[in-house]
Amino acid sequence: MSVILKRPVLTAVTLLSFSSPLILGQVPFSTKPDWISSDISNYSTGAAWADINGDGWLDLVVANGNDKARQHVTVYYNTATGALPKSPDWQSDDIDYHGHIAVGDVNRDGFPDVAVSVYLGFTGFNKKGNVKLYMNQNGTLSLRPGWTSKDVMYTFSCAFGDADGDGDLDLAVAGGESYNLHPEQNRIYFNNGGVLDSLPSWKSSGESYSYDVDWADFDNDGDLDLVFANEKGPNQIFENSGSAIETSPVWISADESQYANSLYVGDVNNDGYVDLAVSDNNQLGGSGHFKIYLNQNGTLDSTPFWFSDFSDYGSGIVFSDIEFDGDLDLITGGWWEPCRIYINESGTFKTTPQWTSTTNSVVEAIVPGDYDNDGLDTMTVNYVSNGSQKLFYLPFPPIQRLLYILFEDDTVSLDHYCFDLEDGWVSFGTAPWSGVTISMTAVVSYDLDFAVTNWDPTVGNYVFVNRSSSIDVEDVSILSDEFQLSQNYPNPFNQVTTIQYSLPERVHVKLVIYDIIGRQVRTLVEEMEEPGYQSVIWDGNDDLGEPVGTGVYLYRISAHRVLRTGSSGQAGEFARTKKLLLLK
Repeated sequence: MSVILKRPVLTAVTLLSFSSPLILGQVPFSTKPDWISSDISNYSTGAAWADINGDGWLDLVVANGNDKARQHVTVYYNTATGALPKSPDWQSDDIDYHGHIAVGDVNRDGFPDVAVSVYLGFTGFNKKGNVKLYMNQNGTLSLRPGWTSKDVMYTFSCAFGDADGDGDLDLAVAGGESYNLHPEQNRIYFNNGGVLDSLPSWKSSGESYSYDVDWADFDNDGDLDLVFANEKGPNQIFENSGSAIETSPVWISADESQYANSLYVGDVNNDGYVDLAVSDNNQLGGSGHFKIYLNQNGTLDSTPFWFSDFSDYGSGIVFSDIEFDGDLDLITGGWWEPCRIYINESGTFKTTPQWTSTTNSVVEAIVPGDYDNDGLDTMTVNYVSNGSQKLFYLPFPPIQRLLYILFEDDTVSLDHYCFDLEDGWVSFGTAPWSGVTISMTAVVSYDLDFAVTNWDPTVGNYVFVNRSSSIDVEDVSILSDEFQLSQNYPNPFNQVTTIQYSLPERVHVKLVIYDIIGRQVRTLVEEMEEPGYQSVIWDGNDDLGEPVGTGVYLYRISAHRVLRTGSSGQAGEFARTKKLLLLK
């Protein structure tokens, strides 16, 4: 796989100044929210970032109600300046006891649709809910669902995935209600021609109390498996064995605490296998820890390798590379609790958080995304098809936007594949032919913010803004334009890379590697140099000789003319900065 990162805004950065640079290990968030919504009467539950209107900015979609009240689905539209309104500027006409949501392009028209689990029926706990879908009509969500399941069930969460490998999004639904002992079979509604079947074509063989669900290729066999977080029972994975999901679980958790609330998937130790994070909630029993199950070559350990000291009403949980160092950090929430961040240190975590917010609210969902567009990069990932693989993962999820896919030089139309931005996968309906180069171009971010929904009726929803982007840009080119700084090669690299530059005269040169938030990593050159082409190699180590991690780095050359005392010449300077990508 080759990855090329290009950032149109900063392809020729020419002077760096670093405002309030972060120290190593510092979490780049204020402990206070940067945005709080004013609609505190909403029992906000499900959430997702999605560019609903296609303007290139992420909007915040929120489903309200929980088990407290029948309320609307809402959207806070981004002002296209990186700001959200205090109250939603769109809401559905219908109301329900809404749980969590899933976002995906069901009919492959280029606009994200929104699926919502309806936890309870219209009379509350004594009546079952269902699942429904709001269609996006050229940038505007339909005011009422365009699709509703014909069967009824208690359901709190749903997720889009390609269950049958045909290149369109199917909808998995987590079923069950634990307070009054109403177990359910979990379900999948298949997509046929851009329309979901009204009845499920797959049900789990057993009933459970499932409160969250997601898709991931746990065994790396090229198709998406299905994972459920269960309360009053073990967590489960159902294997996809060649475009068909088994009805009995292939994996169940064996640890003592079996009161799961939420889950998230991601590769925490960068071994190429997807791991599983789960939050437990001890309201009905158990210990209420946050925990992570490691994937050992395609099979999850049945007990967690890590769990938090925290033990209470755990809720929202997500992986997010908040430092953009190539390691997925863990963000968590709880009921009547602050948010907490546990920093990933080369695949391990401390049991206590490195950051705790000053908030104290009933956290439900946590969703990362660069809503102010201050850390965007355009990324092209190249694969060579083996003729059978249909599922491909993009690095650096969540993905902001998938721009286009090429087979060699030909654009692939939307009706040939589906994708999930949150987990970063693309699934083709037909495997690309053997030997073809597949190029996927997407927008990613090295500066992920995160939003939090609260069903606490005394506070609104939150956004915490990532403060990693402390780079100010200014052009400096007083010396001759014949000074040149070339793009490093190879880029990306995982061992050594070469940086070349051209000097039209004798000058003092300084060439320095910085990390993406402005901390100096390595000085490669600092001396007088003669005119001509020069090159220097960076081996991926810092000034102390220690290897640095995966991530985007900046290399900056500055050149200064040195004059003798009494000289009639003019002083001058030149500075250019480019980016490189280190993958380990």
